[in-house]
Amino acid sequence: MIRHLACAKNKKRKKSRFHMLAALLSLTIISGCMTLSSYAVEDEDDPNYDGVVDVAALGGAARFGSPVSNPAHAAGILEAQEAAVLHGVRNRYMICPDGIERYFDENGEMVRDRLVPDRTAYVDIDGVKLNPQDNNINKTFMKYASHGRRAIAYDKSSHYLEVWENGNVIKSYMATAGAGEGNKEKQGDYKTPVGYYYICEMKVSDALKEEMKVNYPNIVDAENGLKKGIIGQSTFTELLNENRNLEKPSGKTGLGGGIEIHGNGQLMDATRGCIGVKNEWVRDIYDVMELGDRVYIVE
Repeated sequence: MIRHLACAKNKKRKKSRFHMLAALLSLTIISGCMTLSSYAVEDEDDPNYDGVVDVAALGGAARFGSPVSNPAHAAGILEAQEAAVLHGVRNRYMICPDGIERYFDENGEMVRDRLVPDRTAYVDIDGVKLNPQDNNINKTFMKYASHGRRAIAYDKSSHYLEVWENGNVIKSYMATAGAGEGNKEKQGDYKTPVGYYYICEMKVSDALKEEMKVNYPNIVDAENGLKKGIIGQSTFTELLNENRNLEKPSGKTGLGGGIEIHGNGQLMDATRGCIGVKNEWVRDIYDVMELGDRVYIVE
């Protein structure tokens, strides 16, 4: 049995704070080309560096780039906000003049592109409530993936996360993702990867609470990185061997790494690529999952 799978379940909560002391070396720009002499792991325990993006520094936007807006829905935003102010709507949904159900916070402001405060649903950039059950999780695949074990499925579009065991959904939650739009390709893009992974490390920290690290970059990620010239052949071979042996792949490559499911999840997509979950919920997930269990991320 691979040594990473030999750890006993009762040791999962032991606080082992093996902080990496690797310095975070800056990108050096030489004649318009970036030279990376060293890479920093995407997400580690330091809350000032890793857990959450400084949204204020991004101009108040939850994401890098612009989420897709539906012109038909966007057209009703101003009238909806005016109606909410007129009727004194606070901390609840309202059927707006355009017929769309939208949520307004404690200040009467429309909630957009984030989870509603009770985390029961995600609303898009136009304030439209997304149905968590209308997700892209392949149920047939998950029945197979969780046969005789546990597995996690997360849909980045609906922000819906399911915990499976022996072919059945046993828990479900709403969770947020990385601040970057799309599939993760390289270090520092703040994107949550899409693919099929396994849990390669489990630990508890003060910053991110219960943490379940996945094997990003996996073999597919490494292959894509090699084709695009983000990593070289020697790094690809290293990642290939680590994944084949069910080990924790190196996070210090041009592809980034250190992608986890962890606590201290925000209401908006504001991590450096991890899946952020409410603290009480991540403890429940952590207590169910084990090293080697599968994680399926779709969008």
